[in-house]
Amino acid sequence: MILMNKLGMVYRALAEGVLSSRRPRFVERELARSLGVSPDTVSRAVRELARVGAAGINQRSFEVTNFEKLLSYWAVSRKFDRDIIYSTYVEMRGVDEIEGRMPQEIAYTCFSAYIRVLGDAPADYGSVYVYATESALAEIKRRFPPRDVSALAKRHNLFVLRPDSVLEKSIESGSLKRSSVTMPQVYVDLWNERSWNAYEFLKGSKKKIDEAYAKAILEQR
Repeated sequence: MILMNKLGMVYRALAEGVLSSRRPRFVERELARSLGVSPDTVSRAVRELARVGAAGINQRSFEVTNFEKLLSYWAVSRKFDRDIIYSTYVEMRGVDEIEGRMPQEIAYTCFSAYIRVLGDAPADYGSVYVYATESALAEIKRRFPPRDVSALAKRHNLFVLRPDSVLEKSIESGSLKRSSVTMPQVYVDLWNERSWNAYEFLKGSKKKIDEAYAKAILEQR
């Protein structure tokens, strides 16, 4: 697993921990153990956040001091394209034709996850993004075989991403709500999606995160 992937796991854990309101402070070794990464990896991630003013480091723990900067730094450093392991063009009348044919052991992100979590679409969308296990990837390739889009003058509209080890375990255990990644991951992935309509979804996901953050702050008092 490449380093940036591991750092992303740390940033996601911090964002989810802050929003849960149960973990305003974090202990380096405990977080490393829960993620299956080295304490040095956690330490590097926290130092980067501290450098931009997103985290404060104490003697025995650290805390997120600026949640907005945490999300922004994670989004900017996210290597989204590198995680795409398969893409193809699917002839369809609507994205529900792709989503409805997805196999087990996947997790929706970007537009599809937004719809599943929040229930409404701020704009139309024509692409489906999913994280998939190895077995699910093989089934996706069978159901949605490769297409030569150059002859069709159309771009790919189905993208499969490689999950990190923590996300993969969540997918395999079926513990993800609505078969979707969490809202912080949705936000960061949308931030890296290049289509014109991603911005409207990005604004909606940020609003939802801000509401959850405000609630978490109130519960911590």
